[in-house]
Amino acid sequence: MIGIARALCVLLLPGVALGQLPSTECDLAQTPFQACNYLVGNSTPDANPFPAGSHTHSATLTLSTNSSDSAPANAGESFLPSGSHKKEGFHWQRALLESFMFLSIEQAYVVHDDYKWVVVENGVPLNHFWRDYKQSLHSWLESGWNDGDALMYGYVGHPIQGALTSYIQIQNDPRGDSLEFSNTRAYWHSRLRATIWNTVYSTQWNIGPFSEMTVEKYGAKVRSPWNQDGTWPCTSKHCYTGVGQIDLVMTPVGGFVWTVGEDWLDKQIAVPVEEVTRNHFLIDFTRCAVNPIRGGASILHGRRPWWRARDARQLYFQHQAKKLARALPTEHTAPAR
Repeated sequence: MIGIARALCVLLLPGVALGQLPSTECDLAQTPFQACNYLVGNSTPDANPFPAGSHTHSATLTLSTNSSDSAPANAGESFLPSGSHKKEGFHWQRALLESFMFLSIEQAYVVHDDYKWVVVENGVPLNHFWRDYKQSLHSWLESGWNDGDALMYGYVGHPIQGALTSYIQIQNDPRGDSLEFSNTRAYWHSRLRATIWNTVYSTQWNIGPFSEMTVEKYGAKVRSPWNQDGTWPCTSKHCYTGVGQIDLVMTPVGGFVWTVGEDWLDKQIAVPVEEVTRNHFLIDFTRCAVNPIRGGASILHGRRPWWRARDARQLYFQHQAKKLARALPTEHTAPAR
């Protein structure tokens, strides 16, 4: 046990030491975090954060003079070498796995409600697969806009489905995962890529080989059509078969609007709450309340539903700067001699 403890100390202590802030150069001068241009890029090199009578005034000037040659060229860059990071590509395997997990959850829910139709022929699921699939596709081409489901499914449920699959793409795309709502090319291109992913998933869910057509036999002749009020058999002129164009359109379009809406709410509501309080419960609750669909996608990704990429960036830096700013007047200020 003693040997294991020593080995853990040897492995973990260097990482803990490396993760301490601020940097060595700023420690020597005892400068506040926001004035350390070795880590942040929005400070001016010539600005002196201390009054003329403080003990650290001369030390700061000396350090800024002596270390000018050794300071990094770009103040906002990380202190790791720029060439040490390999460009990260899209996580295809993870995105496909999460999409399959979501598909399995959806199919399990639908199969639970329509189990008698799944095993309608000889009690065997997917029996006469290609025959029923071709019949369903033919019914879909002639069905028109409405598929017979309640309006809540078509105009709310499917946009939610589209938003979740969009977030699956976003959280597996290094170019879009950390982006917040903004009127920039990078943001809109990211959400467009997510909408394309959403469209492919939606097409598979509605008319694909593992869709409602093949598993629950919607549109097949073996599943009789129904009236507008949901009763069997159909006695009206227009019968519903469970297939229609509404879902194929509303899922990607509504999903795009829902995704952008959640991004906007996150920036307009969650971020201001984070700026005025450090209560983690309130922050996490607000994030989940304004971004419920993003939270569901985060769970599929193995993250907490309130996870945000900004937690590792500016919020942490802002909190450190505020703590140092509060401590400076009592620790570093001294009367001039």
